[in-house]
Amino acid sequence: MKKFLTVFIVVGISIMAVPFVAMIFRPTTETTDNRKQADFPRVTDPKGGLNLGFFTGFENWFKDHFAFRNELIAADAGIQNGIFKVSNVDGVISGKDGWMFYSSTLNDYLGTDRLSDREIYNVAHNLSIAYEYVKNKGSNFVLTIPANKNTLYGENMPYYDSYIVDNVHNVDVLTPLLQDMDIPYADLVKTFKDEEEVLYLKTDSHWNNRGAILAYNTIMDSLGLAHNDYSDVNTRKEKGPSGDLGRMMYTFYGPSEENYWFDIPQDFEYQGNFKSVEDSTIQTTGSGGNGKLLMYRDSFGNTLIPLIANEFSEGYFSKSNVYTLERQMDELSPDTVVFEKVERNIREFITMPPVISAPVFEGVLPGETADGTPEEKPDSTITLKTLEADYDFFEISGEVDKELLENNTDILIELNGTVYKAYHVGDNGFALYLKKETVTLPAVAKVIVTGNITQAVEVKTLDSDETY
Repeated sequence: MKKFLTVFIVVGISIMAVPFVAMIFRPTTETTDNRKQADFPRVTDPKGGLNLGFFTGFENWFKDHFAFRNELIAADAGIQNGIFKVSNVDGVISGKDGWMFYSSTLNDYLGTDRLSDREIYNVAHNLSIAYEYVKNKGSNFVLTIPANKNTLYGENMPYYDSYIVDNVHNVDVLTPLLQDMDIPYADLVKTFKDEEEVLYLKTDSHWNNRGAILAYNTIMDSLGLAHNDYSDVNTRKEKGPSGDLGRMMYTFYGPSEENYWFDIPQDFEYQGNFKSVEDSTIQTTGSGGNGKLLMYRDSFGNTLIPLIANEFSEGYFSKSNVYTLERQMDELSPDTVVFEKVERNIREFITMPPVISAPVFEGVLPGETADGTPEEKPDSTITLKTLEADYDFFEISGEVDKELLENNTDILIELNGTVYKAYHVGDNGFALYLKKETVTLPAVAKVIVTGNITQAVEVKTLDSDETY
């Protein structure tokens, strides 16, 4: 018995040592985590002293580089997903019949983290400000929102159905509001729901190539621009690599999946140091007849770029979450501007609204109190600071008392006698951006709340990078 136990211990230790010892000749040098692998930590800190974080750094380095890392992760995924029908990584939900879903879409699917009616209004309000800016610059505009995969194909989700608290999604409530505000909108959610064919990939969070062509045509039709619809292009269906969700679960050993492939000529060229459609900024030049394009996009734009770039003489595609719209409009003078943001991230329009100089309010201010003076609300906050996304701008932001806000209440900021429309941030916040050269400091600022209530004013004196 003692001998057996000794052998068991030796064998166990030997097996556990393999990933470490094998690093001598077969370290892991590539992952599918879409991040840089941890570097081996230094023994000393930058000042020459002992690096107290050495062992933490060593742990991170080892977790990224131990031998057979990708193979072991794939084996673990095969066991957990194949036998127990669960995912081995937090970012992926294992669905029915080989379907995989992005975990960050679960709250949208269940309806457990819905934007409030006020926040939905704020999204539309902020987009209306950006749209009016683009329109006043003489450029064409469209917003489009690709659907979360489980919004379209929720029947392939696992056992979560019994936990759904609301079948109405944020985009369902936002869409009619966009239409009421006359914001040009290419409705991809409805377009894909109207299709009987499945147009998203099982192992990927995105549409397949046929879905990309459908999305491209919907966007170009909404813009009213002439374009090739590729209805007569040669099509073949063959297996390709596993999708992004498959790679998250199985690293390089995920299941292959059929996709559509098209013989589409590339009538444009990538400019600069182009590496892949995952690049944060991409510039193209081509022979398309629709002028210049500025498109803010996310990963759904990866398959759209080769299609859309064919239709414009110049294309600029930005993957930044922060839309530095005014700077890029001035630099590029685009004929067309496209906002593309996936359904699960529409909240970003009220956390990171596009950077433009706040428009001047030209309407009639709300009524005053009975004695002819505005009602002061001292609980409001105002901050003036340099905008991190663009140092040429000041950001003036703050919050107002929630009791003052109805769903469609607007917030204005009067600065040195000029009244500006503010973005609505979150549920009861506001923000506006102004070029530093246009602001005289110290500045006298007033917060003005409009709507079906009495005008409420908070008066403050602002100076650079100070909070009041």
